Amino acid sequence: MLTVLNYMVIGSGILLACWGLFHQLIVGGAVAMLGNPDEKEARVVIMAWVAQGAFMTFCGLLPFIFFVLYGFDHPAYLTASLLAGLAMSVLAVHVAVVGFATLVRPVQIGAVLEAVFGILVIVKSLVATFVLS
Repeated sequence: MLTVLNYMVIGSGILLACWGLFHQLIVGGAVAMLGNPDEKEARVVIMAWVAQGAFMTFCGLLPFIFFVLYGFDHPAYLTASLLAGLAMSVLAVHVAVVGFATLVRPVQIGAVLEAVFGILVIVKSLVATFVLS
């Protein structure tokens, strides 16, 4: 059961990482949806949009990288995946609090992927810690 959860975490992490890369690539559309922003507004939106995409990519790839380096049972993998999942959960909650329904579709999809990844990691960590130890 734990192996299946680990593979689900890695799979959802890779999906999240790909979405983060896509998020960074559509930054022009994010600026265009503002209408005619001045230069400062455009720079802030570009910076925030790219930073969120890069963070999603980093957190999504972190469990996979630690799995390749150490394997599923190593404490480094468990710690890295848990921290990445918690970070994505916090980001998903932030997007929900900001106003999920008013945001553009790519941000909504990203928030759902962040939440799914975070929940999977937390469930996997709880199972590994309390059920199988």
